[in-house]
Amino acid sequence: MNIYHMSYTPRFVGERMVMLSFKGCNFRCLGCLRKKSERDIYAERVEYLEDWTLDRIIEKIRELRPHKIYLGGHEPTLDPDLTCIVEKLSELDVYIVLMTNGSLLTKNYIHELIKAGLNEVITSVKAFDNEKHMYYTGTSIEPVLNAIMELAEVDDPNFRFEVETILIPGINGPEDIERLAIFLSRIDKSIKLFIEPYIPSVNTFREPTRDELIETVTRAMKHLYVVSYHPLHSEVQEMRKGKRRAIFIDILPRKK
Repeated sequence: MNIYHMSYTPRFVGERMVMLSFKGCNFRCLGCLRKKSERDIYAERVEYLEDWTLDRIIEKIRELRPHKIYLGGHEPTLDPDLTCIVEKLSELDVYIVLMTNGSLLTKNYIHELIKAGLNEVITSVKAFDNEKHMYYTGTSIEPVLNAIMELAEVDDPNFRFEVETILIPGINGPEDIERLAIFLSRIDKSIKLFIEPYIPSVNTFREPTRDELIETVTRAMKHLYVVSYHPLHSEVQEMRKGKRRAIFIDILPRKK
């Protein structure tokens, strides 16, 4: 089991959420958010578990009664126990979302995870241009695009699929993301695209501007039916000064 950390919020856009973070990644992203923090960047306090086992983690999740469980962190699909973990989590009767770079999602693996109880996959595209993707992640974009095409072929009314991409000035800009939107539209215009503005984690890249974000969303919307986006990190920081902000809490294994 590669789960090294979990976090939760008792109130976030009307639902309780748990995030399970997995260690290990097959990408070497230059601006990886984990370089900023291995934990939840918005967490305000820490709780500890004495026994860091899957059974104890699931017991804690049962206590929290979340509506959704997100599997993320570094790259969950590297964990050889992922299918078993999904299967055990599905016994909680909760919506399970896999957040992945998609590079290891073969057709058989996708169906194996769905059969185990996975409800949704969010596949992240770091950069649509292959040269930029190679520069940023150290790997080709081709396996990721192949996974997107396989996910789009899943014929299951209870399964959801979304593509996330990161707006990174100089790496994955408005033109790059519009090209991604065109690629997705040729598969299916109803594929959902979520645009995440880059959160500065190292000095290599800057945060995009509000104008750059709006331009990117506008260009993508010309090609797809559903395009959404996250506020800028600097805007979120301002919002979190208000009294109605969501509370995020880290849960870590207690060091012996």
